[in-house]
Amino acid sequence: MKDRSLLLTTPCYPYPTLPMNDSITDATGQRFTKGDDLFTIISHTHCFANHILAQNVSWPSVVLEYPRWEDFTAEVAKGYPYLGISAYPPHLETVLKMCEHTRKTAPGTKILLGSYAAQAFQATYDKATQQKYVDHLVIGEGVQYLRKLLGDPEDAPVQQVLFPKAGGSIPWLTRYPRGGVGFLVSGLGCVGGCDFCSTTAMFGNKRKQLLSAGELFRGIELYHQHFPDVVMVFVIEEDHFRVPAHLAELREGWRAHPKLYEDLDCFTFGSVDNIAKFADTYGWDAILEAGVGCIFIGVESKFAGAHGYDKRHDVDAKVVFDRLHAMGIRTVGAWMCGWDWHDHTNIHEDLNYFVSLRPTYQQLTRVSPFPGTPLWERLKEEGRVKEVAWEDVHFWSGAQKNANLETHETLNLIQEGYDLMYRTWGPSMMRRLDVQLDGYAYCMASDNPALRHHKSKLFRRQSSMLWWMLPACERFAPNGIVRRRIRKIDEKYRRLIGAPTPVMRTMAAMVDKMAVVAKLKELVSPMNRFVKEEPFKRYLYDKEKSANGNGHGHGQGDARRGGMASEAIPYRTEWPGPKNADYEAEVTRVHHVWRVIRLACEAARRLDWKTADADIDGYLIDRLRNERFGVAF
Repeated sequence: MKDRSLLLTTPCYPYPTLPMNDSITDATGQRFTKGDDLFTIISHTHCFANHILAQNVSWPSVVLEYPRWEDFTAEVAKGYPYLGISAYPPHLETVLKMCEHTRKTAPGTKILLGSYAAQAFQATYDKATQQKYVDHLVIGEGVQYLRKLLGDPEDAPVQQVLFPKAGGSIPWLTRYPRGGVGFLVSGLGCVGGCDFCSTTAMFGNKRKQLLSAGELFRGIELYHQHFPDVVMVFVIEEDHFRVPAHLAELREGWRAHPKLYEDLDCFTFGSVDNIAKFADTYGWDAILEAGVGCIFIGVESKFAGAHGYDKRHDVDAKVVFDRLHAMGIRTVGAWMCGWDWHDHTNIHEDLNYFVSLRPTYQQLTRVSPFPGTPLWERLKEEGRVKEVAWEDVHFWSGAQKNANLETHETLNLIQEGYDLMYRTWGPSMMRRLDVQLDGYAYCMASDNPALRHHKSKLFRRQSSMLWWMLPACERFAPNGIVRRRIRKIDEKYRRLIGAPTPVMRTMAAMVDKMAVVAKLKELVSPMNRFVKEEPFKRYLYDKEKSANGNGHGHGQGDARRGGMASEAIPYRTEWPGPKNADYEAEVTRVHHVWRVIRLACEAARRLDWKTADADIDGYLIDRLRNERFGVAF
């Protein structure tokens, strides 16, 4: 038995696929840019919950991300005192097998199960069954629970230091984009009380703060200091605008460091009514000043306010979406199909209302009764929860017996909604370009120096980077309506910023050719034919004193991907086992392709130096040199 060592893991591969044959780990491809045809963005992410736990206990920890069965069993055989599994409900069948194996081969290991899989497990199984598999069910925030279990001080501050970066890209540009998105958890839980929300149920309709506004800003600064290519920090906070004082205090950190506006922004969550209330109190500019670049907004339904969901009862969602877009703030709109009030007389009215909001990105899901939520309890009492396999308990679950619609209809309506969004507004990438151009115009007309002199630079640079995709998006537009929209976006760019630079034109021409090749390949082998799989990585939190005495331990970046080494990184990254030949070949191919493109762009800048733009071209060449051409939200 290992002494004072903690093993934390995700479920083992293989993972179940979603109903439309999407990867369960690819949120961007399965949801936010789904339906964008050739321009659907795929993404990779990490199990941040396990990294937070590892960073906040005194015991040395090993974090396994996406292990295969042989990787997991080999690690368990080392005899850890505690095994923690963080998982979602679709993984529960695999998780139970992992628990059975651990009970058999490492009987001295105590098993902890957390996240939404723990919530579903607790709601579904009796006590005897729970104890058969698991020693500790961790419902809610796990840091305090684990500290108490291990004898650590429970009230110590929660550390969140430079988690592994997430990222995304169009797969025919690169299937393995380098990370450009940081991650921080500001708060967990929500007081909103939505009956379908697993998070609200898990935290008992309360919010638990993990980072103060000052700590959150310092975490953002740390990403920028050590990973200057991070262009966005994804902030978990169920509704940041419901805690306006926290967001307003975060704004003060940004205002004190205005140069930061030029390089990155944040993704956060909000609701229609609370965004409007925050703007009424602090002004709309305060949202930009708080570093917010993209907001996930749960619209749910046009009729939700009339049925007791008070997140959008007082204000028309169109007013909020339009105002945010006019300032350059991107949106992720979320809509749900299969409410009890949905029937054949209103479902298309509801869907078309959502499409009319023109969200930059979209999430369309079924109303799904997750075990442990009030919705699940109510529908269960009414005999309206169907027995489905664990792998089908997710946002598109067919477990609910709908009041007025057939089960197959709701899934078809979701697919129809994604298609309608694309056929109406074009790909998310062009919607983002349009919004960011509006943001550039807004900031340049502002009398706020932070916006006019600093925020405007971020919009200008990112708009120039997105323009690379414009010719390809215009070529493969789904119809004339979208093709005209894209040409109007091009006109807007030229009017506000100027003619595309030599680097932009060269990049766009090459990307356009790559898109033609990708379209031909799509005819014989569609992109979603083979579901994306995540590589296995092992992160070691040694808990040794680092050279600067911060106790984080000696860290290193990902040498296989050219990551930077830094004493501030509190973990070491390992790629166990033999190298993946397909992965290595693809990374090498992409490296050579983009090196050729970079050299061509540099040559174009030298030859056509009179029309070059030092800031834009320098920014783009730097992105190419570091192969950071993936995209965030």
